Amino acid sequence: MSDNWAIRAQGVSKKFGLTLRQSMKYGLRDSVRKLAGRSSTTDVLREGEFWAVNDVSFQLNGGEALGIMGVNGCGKTTLLRILNGVYAPDKGRIQIRGRVGALIAAGAGFAPMLTGRENVYVNGALLGLSTREIDGLMDEIIAFSELDHFIDLPVRNYSSGMYVRLGFAIAALSRPDVLLMDEVLAVGDLNFQKKCFDHILQLKRQGAAIILVSHSPGAIWSVCDRGLFMNRGSVLVDGPAEETIRAYDDQNSRNAAIASSQFERAVSAHYKDTLDKEESKAEYGHSKGGTGDVVCTSVTINGESGPRIGGEFQFKESIEIVAEIEVKEPQENLLFRYTIDAVHYRFIATLDNYEQGLALPKVMPGHYVLKVRVQAPNFRPGAYVANIGITRKEVGVHLFYWFGAARFVVLHPRDLFLYADSNAVMHLNSTFELKPSPHALPEIANVIVDGRSQA
Repeated sequence: MSDNWAIRAQGVSKKFGLTLRQSMKYGLRDSVRKLAGRSSTTDVLREGEFWAVNDVSFQLNGGEALGIMGVNGCGKTTLLRILNGVYAPDKGRIQIRGRVGALIAAGAGFAPMLTGRENVYVNGALLGLSTREIDGLMDEIIAFSELDHFIDLPVRNYSSGMYVRLGFAIAALSRPDVLLMDEVLAVGDLNFQKKCFDHILQLKRQGAAIILVSHSPGAIWSVCDRGLFMNRGSVLVDGPAEETIRAYDDQNSRNAAIASSQFERAVSAHYKDTLDKEESKAEYGHSKGGTGDVVCTSVTINGESGPRIGGEFQFKESIEIVAEIEVKEPQENLLFRYTIDAVHYRFIATLDNYEQGLALPKVMPGHYVLKVRVQAPNFRPGAYVANIGITRKEVGVHLFYWFGAARFVVLHPRDLFLYADSNAVMHLNSTFELKPSPHALPEIANVIVDGRSQA
């Protein structure tokens, strides 16, 4: 283990009560025990408690940056508060070398009745700076925060963005040995975010240890050397930033698919869908509807080896969409159409039988199985929803429609890193080539040939 460490966390755990009443009861009981010189049971769970952080260990050296990712409620901010001394761990040990600068919540530690300038002095003193040191930094802090004319305004009148500007300027410009940051920079505008990240990287080059809690894969990728992925208080991944981002994106996709399915079940229970032919009004406010002449009773998505638990598929794995269809009346020119939705977009892809070469001039009543095979789809990792609609060709009335008929998740590949962008939905295969131009200097032409370095 390197002796250049700035932070050591060994088996750190923190628990909370599920209700305020339980927390107050156990807190009072533990305090009385400590005053009486008796040991308190803080290292085991009692009824109504849970581990917000559970057995977390890591070491961070000076000049390194650690990213912490995880879905909401996984324990990221609690861990950061333990590192900053806001909470004492119930189990484990924290060691930190040097001055700590922290930006955990916008406006945390600011006295609302004091001006921005006065809060600089208060927070600087809490960081261990002398009045003379704060005086020397004041102009730099004001310039960095871009508050200028507002620095002598009471901070209670600040916007959330102004809080973040001043808070980051104080924490980062105090020349900390350790900088702890939660997802507060997202409040600032893009120009200020860039300035902050430039300064973070400068601190890192100067030997500061950085811990960044963020939901932004781009921020983790650009700043951090390694990462922790947390889930339900525990660290599931401790490794390179790429592995942390993959794990975070995959967990987000799983959660999105589960939450969407639960929501639709709740909506369906509240609004009973009717598919009776006599009451068919094709009400498009519901998840299902249509005239009822044709009904789809189930839609499943299979992988190359059959049904997949949890609907999870590997990147570019071929899939098969299988639907159970009941035709109640003879139909002519039936059109089956699937549409695929991504998290932020609808109808990113469409599949129908006529476009794929299957004409259905006449279909008699009965039960059918409709299969659609999709070879090596180029969906980016993420959560997707399949919808189905059944009409007659060139007739606008839906015989049947079902929004959210099936859900599936595409996992991150392990053999390549796709820079995460939750707004992207397709992956485009491509090749990169770097060659000297015809006018390149001879020495350049000798260095790069066919995209390869020539030693």
